[in-house]
Amino acid sequence: MMNAMQMPMTANTMMPMMGMPMMMATMQCEMQDDGMLCKMMPAMGMDMAMFRNSADMMAMMMNCGMPMMMHCGNMSMMCMSQSGMAMMPMMGMMNMMPMPMPMPMPMPMMGMGMPMPSMKCMMECSMEGGTMMCKMMPMQGMNTDMFKNCCALMMKMMECGMPMMMSCNGMPVMCCTC
Repeated sequence: MMNAMQMPMTANTMMPMMGMPMMMATMQCEMQDDGMLCKMMPAMGMDMAMFRNSADMMAMMMNCGMPMMMHCGNMSMMCMSQSGMAMMPMMGMMNMMPMPMPMPMPMPMMGMGMPMPSMKCMMECSMEGGTMMCKMMPMQGMNTDMFKNCCALMMKMMECGMPMMMSCNGMPVMCCTC
């Protein structure tokens, strides 16, 4: 019998490892003139203090320039804080491809090597009471209409019950509208 040490470890950024903190949140998004505002609240059964700590940690990570990757279905989005963007040269940023997404089911599109839509946005997060507020705005050089279309698509996917997975430096968050 294999023990835990011999188990093959897969480098899967979306799946938390054993003992890895996983933040579960309910999320409501609404469109505003200049971007999308998302409210995250702890999911049922999630400790409020733990949620607050996790949310603070994510906001701090983003302030340190770490990008937040979001995935909903096969739609990916990369968000950075303003301070993080100032640190990173824009050209290098635009050439960065989104992380390869681990897919639980075979997707014919992926196999054909077709480019997946990837959005780049600017994000500000703050805690207000027991809610984490995240404001997303299109990054410089990104078409605002396309950004709004992508946000609308993500909101529609979530309405249909598809969870949104977020990851910031290995800290996974799973959000759904439930």
